[in-house]
Amino acid sequence: MARWLVGLLLVSGSAFAGQGLYSVLSSGSYPLPIEMMQQLEQQHEGVISEFEAEIENGELIYEFKMIDPQAKTITEYEYRAIDGSLKERGVGRLKSDDKDELAGVLVLQQNGLSLSEMLTLVNEESSGHIVKAEVDNDLGISYIELKILDVDGKRQLAFDIENKQLLPLLKWD
Repeated sequence: MARWLVGLLLVSGSAFAGQGLYSVLSSGSYPLPIEMMQQLEQQHEGVISEFEAEIENGELIYEFKMIDPQAKTITEYEYRAIDGSLKERGVGRLKSDDKDELAGVLVLQQNGLSLSEMLTLVNEESSGHIVKAEVDNDLGISYIELKILDVDGKRQLAFDIENKQLLPLLKWD
């Protein structure tokens, strides 16, 4: 019985954390993630390949991963959403397991696009807050895998980079 109760509390806590993120993002007190992406894209070499919004210790944090194909590096950034200050930055070399993400980034570059532009298109087609976006390539399709948080909870979908449209076969709730 005690294990069941602890499990229920853990599940309930994660549901409250998700709703907490939704209410924080809906409050309008923070800059939009797309605005911070645009600043990053203008200030740094490379292409943003991943974004995530999280609440850490009661604070809204925006995390970004940026790939520079020419330098063969990945730079990870964590920003405090409240004031846009840099919390953490780390740089590493591209590895073989980054090849699918790199392939998607190269398609973005070839099409003269950025992640912020693609997410702006997604926002036009979908309601809610994008809390995670990751560039990927699978089966010859370059897409952005998304997690969107709305009043009803989280849902996942995929957005085709080349055709600039939702992928119905990869859409799930």
